Amino acid sequence: MLPNNPIAPRSVRKYEVITPDGRVHQFPRPSWPRRLFGRLYPHADVVALSATIFALIMIAGFAAEALDRSMIDACNERPARPTGLS
Repeated sequence: MLPNNPIAPRSVRKYEVITPDGRVHQFPRPSWPRRLFGRLYPHADVVALSATIFALIMIAGFAAEALDRSMIDACNERPARPTGLS
């Protein structure tokens, strides 16, 4: 006996056809932003990691520049003491 299912079946809004050579066709065809997202998604983790490393390098560069200048300024302000012979 078939189960009594009160929920009506949903209509199909999109479907895929797989050809014998293994290609997959989607109907209706996805929009260009969706296709672009589909192509770039596998590379998202590499891009995120690269952007993080780039940001850390830039922050380290700015910090080194700020520390370097403050150390030079501190050395220039220090009174000169003779060294060597007493």
